Amino acid sequence: MSLLVEDGTGRPDADSYIDLADASNYMGKMGHEAWATATEADRQKALRRATQYIDARYRYKNRPLSTDQSLEWPRTGFPWPVKRVLDATCELAVRALSGELYADVLPDERIKSETIGPLTTTYMEPDNGGQVRFAVVDDLLEPLVATGKVTAIRLERN
Repeated sequence: MSLLVEDGTGRPDADSYIDLADASNYMGKMGHEAWATATEADRQKALRRATQYIDARYRYKNRPLSTDQSLEWPRTGFPWPVKRVLDATCELAVRALSGELYADVLPDERIKSETIGPLTTTYMEPDNGGQVRFAVVDDLLEPLVATGKVTAIRLERN
């Protein structure tokens, strides 16, 4: 299935922010060799997964251009394309080729140490729902997120 790339109109059927040719150009410039060896089908899947991550993980400034659009971008007040969104999509896509962007972690997998009597339990740090943070993506999208800062919230119970 071919990629349905956002063109700046707020397409209701878009599933990627960037097409294969532009993504390949970026990957070559950045030296992401895994992209060059991947099949076209795997590249398309990776771009879809990267787009999904960008839409689900961040909350952006302003509002979507259209109520019918399938993706979070384009948004009012931002000319499309937004280079930072395209670059972040590429960075995530190359990571998606080698693994999952979302990590499912069972509660018992987060336990680092456990003592039964008198009952000690220590959890892995940081506890952000088992999700990996991608620093380059956070930094690329930081000026676009609603708070102006990409942060993880950590709750502790004493």
